[in-house]
Amino acid sequence: MQEAQAMPGRKTHYQKIPTGTASVGSKPRYSAAIGVALGALIFLIPLILISLTVVLFEVNQWNLPGVAVYDQSVAWMEPGETEALVEKSWNEGRQIYLSTPENPDAGFWLSSTELGYWVDSEATAQNAAAVGRSAEPFKDVQGALQGEAQIILPVLYFDETIARQTLDTIAQELDIPAENASVVYRDGSWQALPGVAGQRVNIKATLEGLFSNAFTNLVSESAILVIEPVQPEVVDLTPILDEIEAVVSQERTLHAYDPILDEALTWSVPEDLKRDWVTVDPENFEVNLKILDEDLDPLIQSWEADLGEGREFTKLPEHDAFQDVWKKGGTLQAEIRHTETAYQVGVGESLWGISLKLGMPMWHIMDANPGLTANNITAGMNLTITSKNVLLPLPVVENKRIVIDISEQRMTVYEDGQLRNTHVISTGVSDSPTMAGIFQIQTHEINAYASNWDLYMPHFMGIYEAWPGFMNGIHGLPLLSNGHRLWASSLGTPASYGCIILDLGAAEDLYTWADPGVVVEITR
Repeated sequence: MQEAQAMPGRKTHYQKIPTGTASVGSKPRYSAAIGVALGALIFLIPLILISLTVVLFEVNQWNLPGVAVYDQSVAWMEPGETEALVEKSWNEGRQIYLSTPENPDAGFWLSSTELGYWVDSEATAQNAAAVGRSAEPFKDVQGALQGEAQIILPVLYFDETIARQTLDTIAQELDIPAENASVVYRDGSWQALPGVAGQRVNIKATLEGLFSNAFTNLVSESAILVIEPVQPEVVDLTPILDEIEAVVSQERTLHAYDPILDEALTWSVPEDLKRDWVTVDPENFEVNLKILDEDLDPLIQSWEADLGEGREFTKLPEHDAFQDVWKKGGTLQAEIRHTETAYQVGVGESLWGISLKLGMPMWHIMDANPGLTANNITAGMNLTITSKNVLLPLPVVENKRIVIDISEQRMTVYEDGQLRNTHVISTGVSDSPTMAGIFQIQTHEINAYASNWDLYMPHFMGIYEAWPGFMNGIHGLPLLSNGHRLWASSLGTPASYGCIILDLGAAEDLYTWADPGVVVEITR
């Protein structure tokens, strides 16, 4: 509790009343005696009156005439009356208008006690009663009776804790936080919004004013509320727009390859979706891309719809991979898989004939149709034909491809979409034909041995299993165990038991070049 003490009352200035002297003349002696008596009486009457007044004031504890608590007269009042008057006018009825000089119409009417002010009415009454009760009471009373004003100020205290609580409440209503500059995605574009200044009640400065101007505030019934502007920490984020555009302009793509059709497809994330995915860190304003799962799945589904019926994505990356790769502006890889199909057996068709027609080894068709054999197939039967991708069990080498034309007895080798070389070949004879279809380099064997025909196959590369455990492939001119080289003069015409035959030099070159996973496309 701090005391903001009012100024002391002004001292009473007393005037001495001059005493006259009698003159010596020719008047009779008794006249002189009467004059002396009258003079003495005239002198004594004021003293008597003053003495009586002093006694009355002391007995009744009245305030002297002319005594006022600031602008309110408390003359002739007892201490209890003075205390009640001070309490009512200064503590109970005092209102103070708290406002800012800049906006005086938007203030708060508050009781003085809400601002921490308290007038000690008892101490103030005691100070009023003490006026005129000095060591020379006759002079004090005489001065009061002569109309000399005696003004005292109220004993004022200031409670900072109460005032702070009131200001805290006001601050909750008036404080407006500053808004930092921000970037928002609105109407299809990123925009930079400037920072906006706020305001806050300066409680410390307001408290200082309430204390130092306590009496003035009570008398004027007004006080200053100090409000100061609050500037945003970040004023302008316009440069961030350039960073956002740089992130948006980067391509985010998915590349998928169809090894069956030898078709490469690439999709790019639409620009408006990339803008939706842009994030700006509110702490350091770093621009990033955040792939939303709720957007990613529909996007992939729309791209898969572009493949058309009978095809779908396979080996699609996990969602986390999209985030990791696309954040850096990279390309993700996927493969395209052909779905299984249905086939209705025609009149007179055999399982072997259907196998050759569809480029699907018989045993795969039988696996997809439990109970089916070459002997129980009938016309009108509906067969499930497994995906052609089952014949590509290894990861596909996308930039290399071997194309074999049975009708032309030619092999064409491609690398990176460019012709590498062409070879004259021999495929299977009609009784043991080479199957047309999409296959893959699966095995490498420097000199494979075929026990059925007692021959060696140099630089053998297996491409499909005609039957489980029986691999057809590509190799150089075979050699019988007796040392006789077969079909050297037959290249260019069907001659083998189903394999594709090259001359020895071409076979060795292809063996070295054709990695596991290279697709072999055989057409009729």
